[in-house]
Amino acid sequence: MATDNSNIEKLLDEMKKNQSNELAAQLTEALGKAFVYVPATMPKDTDPAILKKMMENPGVESPIPDGAQPQPCVLQNDNGSKFFPVFTSEEEMEKGKGVPKFPITLNLPFKACLDIMSSIEDITAAVINPFNQNIVMNVSRNTPEEQKPQLTEAQFHAVIRQQMESRVFPHKIHTEGETYIEDLCKRQGECIVELFEEPYAEAENCPYSADDYDFMILNISDTLRLIRITTPTDKQYPEMAISIFIAWNPAEKKSRYFAIIKSRDGEPNKLYEVTDEQKVESLGDAPDEGMELQSIIDIATAD
Repeated sequence: MATDNSNIEKLLDEMKKNQSNELAAQLTEALGKAFVYVPATMPKDTDPAILKKMMENPGVESPIPDGAQPQPCVLQNDNGSKFFPVFTSEEEMEKGKGVPKFPITLNLPFKACLDIMSSIEDITAAVINPFNQNIVMNVSRNTPEEQKPQLTEAQFHAVIRQQMESRVFPHKIHTEGETYIEDLCKRQGECIVELFEEPYAEAENCPYSADDYDFMILNISDTLRLIRITTPTDKQYPEMAISIFIAWNPAEKKSRYFAIIKSRDGEPNKLYEVTDEQKVESLGDAPDEGMELQSIIDIATAD
């Protein structure tokens, strides 16, 4: 779902004024729990069929196709030093005046970025929001024996599920409309698990089954069918959906997609909506347990 790094951005603003050890420690801790944005390109020898597939839904975040190997972009200063750019939001990526738009954006755990950086020999450091706060973080390199894979199994599951819940699934709901809604109501979890087939095609270790998704389908009125989907608790991490609500208006053939997102320990869960333009909008704290259905009904019928 939406990557809210506003707390990190506040720390970055403070570090521009005062780069204390205390702030650096707070930033390191916050980044260790965060998903960030990394610009990337495709190698020149990439199969044209893969490039074509990646261009099918421009502007829509989707799982990386099997066989694709995007390479993180690297920034270089006037002295020839190379830096690994990391952004806290897509808006931060767009602040570079005169900088061409990055062709691919990866949404990764920051810890995975550290693993990637350690495998790139001539990287001097990471730079956080280079077009704004421009905070540099040195890279601690591992010896070859200590090097880790780019993504741990947990990170791999987290990236795929987050993309499915925040981009792939709502895009399918909004673009395929009534046909997909009817199929979803009929086959339920089978439809969702099918969305994982491509990203897990090579790994063959998809942790979810159709039975892991619990459906409640309510025909509220002639203008509202509400579908509540309770998601699997296995492999469920912060920034993932606890439950998904689809509000379908049969009369106007319009859909709305809501999700209650798991927050980190001690923080309230959040409610988001993904619009038909693939914009993720925060609706504040999630409703209290037991009030979710009524709250979504109130939002869906408010207009």
